[in-house]
Amino acid sequence: MQRQRSNADILVVLGATAQHNFTLRGITRNLQSKIAQELQRMGIEMLEANLDSLASLSKAFSDATYIFATTDSNQNIFHAIQHPEVLHPGQTAPAVTTPKLRRMVWSSLPSPRKWSGGLYTKVTMFDTKDDILEIIKAKPELQAKTSTLLVGFYATNALNVPELYGPRLESDGVYELALPMSGEIPVPMADLDSDMGKWVKALFEAAPGLTLVGSTELITWAEWLRLWAKHNGVSARYRRASTAEYSARVEGISDAVSEEFAFIEQYGFTGGDKSVVYPDQVRQSGITIERSSMEEHIARCDWSSILGGHNFTS
Repeated sequence: MQRQRSNADILVVLGATAQHNFTLRGITRNLQSKIAQELQRMGIEMLEANLDSLASLSKAFSDATYIFATTDSNQNIFHAIQHPEVLHPGQTAPAVTTPKLRRMVWSSLPSPRKWSGGLYTKVTMFDTKDDILEIIKAKPELQAKTSTLLVGFYATNALNVPELYGPRLESDGVYELALPMSGEIPVPMADLDSDMGKWVKALFEAAPGLTLVGSTELITWAEWLRLWAKHNGVSARYRRASTAEYSARVEGISDAVSEEFAFIEQYGFTGGDKSVVYPDQVRQSGITIERSSMEEHIARCDWSSILGGHNFTS
């Protein structure tokens, strides 16, 4: 892939991770990271910028036509819990002075604190993203060009965080998925490799002000497990884990994760926000978003790390 010419439209991605499918210029905290170097080898322009530095972001946003802004999910979880008062309003300010900007998409999450009326206050990794969205909305010039993407549960969680989301082989030979919520409540699951770029592109094409739930499929945990077991030819069951049991697996963030599941069970992933839309609704408006499914994602993955028989409860 060649770098874009100076007169071509420029898409700037904050927190570039190769899962946006539309990246021309990526912004990262660390140009020496493995992912940043891989993107550079692909011919993608990568710039290092500090999210607290107006000067570095002004350079990164220079001549941007489209901006996709996100945060590092793993760092955001721990940083938001330890420092919930710290935001990064500086990362959106330079976009206001980018004359070519047509659309900005902010990757946010629903705020349990807001949608529960203060009942759930410890899911700060969600709340922080929504707080930044409010900063964006406070800038009329930027709000007029901004849409929001609420990405659901990562479909790769079972592989990347098996101690939290992976089925575990029990002594009776059955794989068990145990989470601290009902297995019969639909949640949005997101196949980032397949769909992230499609969602962002759709938001670039749609009128501003849209809030899209990044959902490859609305599916219950029990149904996801059934598809997983069928693909792998094993027996499986879903069990509701106690909060205490699950908290023991997530040292340091147990309160936040426990409240996250409790909030979703009580209020739904979006907290009851009536303004959100799902990919099917965007398709009905005439914007093309190719369909994919959890069954396809499961079939595409290598599950040998879980099927190896490691029992996390032992």
